[in-house]
Amino acid sequence: MSDKPELPRPGSLQAVIGAMLFASGEPLTPETLRDALRTVAKGAGPGTPEADFAGATAKEIRGYLGDIAATLARCDLGLCLCEEGGRFAFRTEPAAGPWVRALTKAAPPQRLSRATLETLAVIAYRQPISRAEIESVRGVSADHTVRALLEQGLIRAVGRSELPGRPFLYGTTATFLEHFGLRSLDDLEPPPEE
Repeated sequence: MSDKPELPRPGSLQAVIGAMLFASGEPLTPETLRDALRTVAKGAGPGTPEADFAGATAKEIRGYLGDIAATLARCDLGLCLCEEGGRFAFRTEPAAGPWVRALTKAAPPQRLSRATLETLAVIAYRQPISRAEIESVRGVSADHTVRALLEQGLIRAVGRSELPGRPFLYGTTATFLEHFGLRSLDDLEPPPEE
């Protein structure tokens, strides 16, 4: 007989996935969840839930994530499972924002100025894009707004252009997707006709 106490067994793969998402401090991809399942299985014997869960594919995990999202929506708990750039995380429902901010003493979300939103839209729809190209589209200097968007983590330098001087090229970040509640850039509305 082992001196080690018997640990409770997980009830289902969906419960394990939910627990991993809850415990994580950052959004997770289905592949990251699958890798964690496989890591645990390495030390488990055959026929155990740990070993059984290791066979889950990223597609199956994505299905469980959809089930978790549907369950949360049905239960009306003020929580949702959000997908942002292929990564999943639990979030509070936006409607509960004032109460959550009061409890956590968080600052209200920072509003973006019209100029900043216009610059962000140009970057989102035309990325990767240089500052000169942004200024060409908007017709005004973009130094201040690009700097502000970089500081807020909504955009990042994604490379350098082959043009003389090799200017930075900018693109949106996962924070951008999260801020606007998008799963991917494919969720952006089509740009207005010019």
